[in-house]
Amino acid sequence: MDSVIRSQEFLSLKEFNICYRIDKSSRKSVTRWLEFAFSGQLERLTLDFQENTTGTTYCFPEALLNRSTFVGFKSLKAIVFKSVSLSGGAIEFLLRNCQLLEQLVVHESETTTKLQVCGGSSLKLEHLEMVYCQGLKSLKVSAPRLTTLKVSRVKGLLLENVPMLVNVSVNFCDDNSVSIKHAFSVLACCIPQLQTLCLTLYNCRYGWIGPDEEIDEICELPVMPKLNKLVIEYIANGDESLVRLSALIRASPYLEEFLFHFKWCRIPRKDRKMKAATTIRSPHNHLKVFKFRGYYGCTNDVELLSYVLENCAVLEKIIIDPNDGIHPKEEYIPRKVIKQKLEPQVPQRIELVIL
Repeated sequence: MDSVIRSQEFLSLKEFNICYRIDKSSRKSVTRWLEFAFSGQLERLTLDFQENTTGTTYCFPEALLNRSTFVGFKSLKAIVFKSVSLSGGAIEFLLRNCQLLEQLVVHESETTTKLQVCGGSSLKLEHLEMVYCQGLKSLKVSAPRLTTLKVSRVKGLLLENVPMLVNVSVNFCDDNSVSIKHAFSVLACCIPQLQTLCLTLYNCRYGWIGPDEEIDEICELPVMPKLNKLVIEYIANGDESLVRLSALIRASPYLEEFLFHFKWCRIPRKDRKMKAATTIRSPHNHLKVFKFRGYYGCTNDVELLSYVLENCAVLEKIIIDPNDGIHPKEEYIPRKVIKQKLEPQVPQRIELVIL
């Protein structure tokens, strides 16, 4: 790498990615590479050390931000920092000085505690991710061109002036004590315009949907009139009722695509007596595609699938994937068994795909 960055061709690079397992001996090299990168007309910068297993943390050299000779800031359109420690002040510096910046991704920054992503019409930021930054206590976002936001903490999140925000992803991993009702109140300013919503929810005997007093609150969600795609990743023990999650479908009258990923913690999964899906009747006239990943064939799986079949009149396609992304293939229910059980239940007008 050192020989490459000394060549003239390096100065014409538009994209610079560093993705590897860093150790103490290589931190100085990374900083040296950054110095060369910022002296060119770089458009995209990626520092990705998530695969690091040495325990070494790379701290972004904020001294670089004070060097006016580095013209590379002005041309940056995308910045991706993963497992890179940097302060909120450093991020705000980049936002102020990278006037062409459209994408900012920060994952697993241990030292980011407060951050303001704010600007007027000159701020071109369209995509923002602040994920797994466990020390982040306050995040204020005021970005008129922002279309996509991904966060893992809603506590301390303040949204203002986000008229174009249509894609939101919330992972409750850093906020498992926060209720979904509170999360929706934080997102209130963009609920009427949302087109895609992704939620990662937890219920392994902790989290927002576990306690009995919080179960009913999911039925009190605001209507999302423009939502057409809903993605739910649900991490649970495996024997919880899934039908109550259908409230999210009912709150989205124009939903067209529902992707449900069930990650269950226990093997084998417990079963229980099935409750009739007809106890919840709420016709939905726009849902066309339903994908269930992590399907195991237990009662709670069947209940959710039955709800979709009985209430979604224009459903065109059901995709069943037994792979939950956690357990080995030997634990999945065989594809042949799924087909035998589901084919008689699925009307012929609906395409059944079993992965």
